[in-house]
Amino acid sequence: MTATFRKLAERVVTRHDDHLLDYGPDEQAERVVAALQRFNRVVDLMPAIGTDIDLAGFGKVPAQYVSGDDYYFLLSDASEQLGWFHPRAYKWAEKRAAWAVQDQRRIDEERGDGRLGWECLRDHIDLDLCLCVDDPEAKPDAGGRRWSYSGDWLISTDRLQDLLASSPWGKEYMDNSMDAFRHAAREIFGDKLKQSPVIGPDGQPTGSNAYDLFEPELPKDEALRKARRGPALNDEGGQS
Repeated sequence: MTATFRKLAERVVTRHDDHLLDYGPDEQAERVVAALQRFNRVVDLMPAIGTDIDLAGFGKVPAQYVSGDDYYFLLSDASEQLGWFHPRAYKWAEKRAAWAVQDQRRIDEERGDGRLGWECLRDHIDLDLCLCVDDPEAKPDAGGRRWSYSGDWLISTDRLQDLLASSPWGKEYMDNSMDAFRHAAREIFGDKLKQSPVIGPDGQPTGSNAYDLFEPELPKDEALRKARRGPALNDEGGQS
């Protein structure tokens, strides 16, 4: 696997060549390889060849690795397709990874066997790149330059919905997906929803239940098509 890790490392470093910070391209590539090797000790990564991941109609990115049902793609590929300023996408990944560590620590403490688990830590792989990207919204440094620290990550398809909802297309994605979410909620939580009464502003039951709140406006196949339509298609399939 080291050869495939090195191939990805060289590609990523070349992509960010103009923004490398603190280390040269060779050392940055070695840092990426080391990060992938560390993760591969816990999660078996296999190359995903010729597999594209659909960003719900907002673009496509190549899958880099696969592990079980999860595919992993480069955050920089996704940010480019989504028109997302990469340091902002990096901050999203950094924050989600920090939340995952907190969740993992809570689970480990509740389990109480002294073991450090990985179940929450499989979705975000920090490639350990050090990048400096010009950022007009950043505070100026001592020399007056405005820049943001950045890096790159591998992201699991398990986090794809969160990524899309947090991207510049978040509102459009949520609007597209709402009916599909309603169908999913009814299928997954149907009986529980039916047992959850809706309480009105006066604190009294309204006579309906949470299942009614998730009533879809579209049949399931149309809802799924709408969820994958991206920014350009309207409900009839023409240009919006």
